[in-house]
Amino acid sequence: WPEIIHSFGDKVGQKPRPMRVLPSPQAISRMEETLTWTACLDPVDGKIVWMRAHGERWKTICWTVGLQRSAAHQHWLYGLCVISLKLNRRRFNRNLSKRRVIELAGGA
Repeated sequence: WPEIIHSFGDKVGQKPRPMRVLPSPQAISRMEETLTWTACLDPVDGKIVWMRAHGERWKTICWTVGLQRSAAHQHWLYGLCVISLKLNRRRFNRNLSKRRVIELAGGA
């Protein structure tokens, strides 16, 4: 039989079918690699990076970590820059200021 194409009127009142996408083994391996990226960060920086990755709003993040928005944003940017420098195998001195590390990574 030919495939039936439902119009919008036919679909009204029907329950939506959940869509399930199965990841490939390569996608799972790439995802597992990302779990170690925040291990080199300070706990606050890592928490901010993970919360932003999960789509949390800045207001929630600021309440959770106890920082103002501008400071939380700088910690987030610093964390991303440290991850970027590590992945690109660029050396940097851990004693540098957050602003200097961000400039070094090209995040400013």
